[in-house]
Amino acid sequence: MTRYSLTIQRTLHLLAASLLALGLHATTSLAASPKAIPSLEDAAKNLKNSGFQGLVFAARGDKVLLEKAFGNVADTRQTFRFASITKQMTAILVMQEVEAGKLQLDQALGTYWPDYPNVQARSATLRQLLTHYSGLYNEMINPAMHMMDANSGDDIQKFATGLCAGPSTAVPGAKFDYNNCDYIVLGALLEKINKQSFLSLLQQRIFSPAGMQQVGYYTAAQPDVKTHVHGTLGGKPEPAVNFASYGPAGSSFGTLADLYAFDLAFMRGKYLSGKSRDEMVKPNSVGGAIGVWSYPFKAGDNAAPIMIVERQGWIAGVRILNLVDLQNQNILIIVSTNGDLDLSQTWANKGIAADLLRSLMNTR
Repeated sequence: MTRYSLTIQRTLHLLAASLLALGLHATTSLAASPKAIPSLEDAAKNLKNSGFQGLVFAARGDKVLLEKAFGNVADTRQTFRFASITKQMTAILVMQEVEAGKLQLDQALGTYWPDYPNVQARSATLRQLLTHYSGLYNEMINPAMHMMDANSGDDIQKFATGLCAGPSTAVPGAKFDYNNCDYIVLGALLEKINKQSFLSLLQQRIFSPAGMQQVGYYTAAQPDVKTHVHGTLGGKPEPAVNFASYGPAGSSFGTLADLYAFDLAFMRGKYLSGKSRDEMVKPNSVGGAIGVWSYPFKAGDNAAPIMIVERQGWIAGVRILNLVDLQNQNILIIVSTNGDLDLSQTWANKGIAADLLRSLMNTR
C-alpha cells in the first residue's frame, strides 16, 4: 500500500469516527446512493426525449399501466408486424404436440420426416431446431428471397423442402446460428402431422384461445398492408418486403391489444401446462430457450433478480421487444419504427428498455 493510500485510509477513519460521535453511521453516509428509479410515465418521457418513435405498452396482469404512441405512430390501436414473435407462437404449437405425445423434443427431425431432402438435417433434433442449433441452411444469407419482387409466395412446404433444405452450415448441435429456416421447417412439420395449414393452426390454437381480435397473417395475396406501422432502415424508408415469405418464422401481425392478449394467455396457461411452459422457458447456458430467451433482471440495486422471458421481432424498419415477468405478471412491449435501434441489451440490465422495465417492476 502506498503512502498516499495510507493517508486516504486514515482520513476516512477519522471521518467515520467523527460521524459516529454525531450518532451517524459512516457506512451509510459514505455509500453511494441507490440510483433513483423514475415513474413509469417519466421513464416513457425519457424514452420519447431520446428520439424514440413508436409504441410503448406496460401492464401488470389485467391492469394496463401505460399505453403510448410517439412520433410517427399516431394511434396505439394501429396494427404492426409481430415478426419473430411468430417464432414463439410456432414453438408453443410444437410444445402442444409434445404434450399430446405426437412429438418429442430430443427426437430427430428424420423420425417424423424421413424423406426430408437434406439428409444431414434429418439428424437435427426438434430442440436443436427450436433453439437454432440445427445447422440448417440459413436463408438470411440470401435476403433477396424476402423482397417484394421475389417469387416466394407463402408455400411453407415449398420453402422447407427447397431453399431451407440447401447445404447445411454446420453439423447439428455444433453451433448457434439464428435462422428463419429452423421455424419454417417446424411449421411445415406441423402442417404434415396435423394435415392442416399453419394459418389454421395459428387461428385455432393461438389467436382464438387468447381472444386476439385484430390479429392476422401475411399471405401471398396480402404480403403487406399500407396502413400497418412502417419504419426506417439506415435513415431511409424501409425497403418493400414480402412479409408472407417469413411464414412460421415471422408472418403474423396485430395490435398492442392482441400481443397483450397473447402474453396473458401464455402466462395463464391457456396454451400449455405449467410443466410444458417451464420446459419452454428454461434457459440454456447462454439464456436461449425454446422460441424465447430467459434471463434474470434486477428491478433495483438491492432487489433479488426476477426471471424475464424475452422475445424480439425485427423485419426491415420495425423492431419489437416483448418482455414478460411470469412471476409478477408484468408485461412490457416496445415497438420501434427505427429498424437500426438496438433493443438487445435488456438482459445485461442496460439499453433502451431497461429503465422502463425497472420502472414497471417498481410500480405499486
